[in-house]
Amino acid sequence: MANMALPIDGVLRSHTGAPIYQGIALYKLLSDNNKIFLLSNDKKIDERWLREQKLKGYDDMIGPEAPNSFEDRLYAQVLHARNSSVGAFELAVVPDPAVAAKLLAVGITTLLFLQPFYIKEEFRPDSRKGVRSWAEIVDELEKQQDSFSEDPRIQ
Repeated sequence: MANMALPIDGVLRSHTGAPIYQGIALYKLLSDNNKIFLLSNDKKIDERWLREQKLKGYDDMIGPEAPNSFEDRLYAQVLHARNSSVGAFELAVVPDPAVAAKLLAVGITTLLFLQPFYIKEEFRPDSRKGVRSWAEIVDELEKQQDSFSEDPRIQ
């Protein structure tokens, strides 16, 4: 039986609170023959959400009380658990490439879980948030061209 760390936010639950079904499928697959340690932002809220989603079978929940968790919470939680009674993790699943790189650097096998359907809306190519009108784009282009033509360094 292997120890595995899996964050609730970003793998099981989106930033809107909706379940990420691919992450839940991964959780169910991994929880069959392994010890699953869920990484939580708020144990009380997360335990309720897990009950609502009928997700059982995890061995423990690691809360935000890990030292230095204000910097990289997931990284700090995994290291804190590894250095406590949990022991070594054979796998850590994370939704953040920067955290994955840090965990790999300290020798923890890492699975990077990326789900494009649940990234923040303003970063999606089909987002209407932050979209500028054509007139605004033309005005900006003209302004930049005027600045360019008046720049004495380019003359």
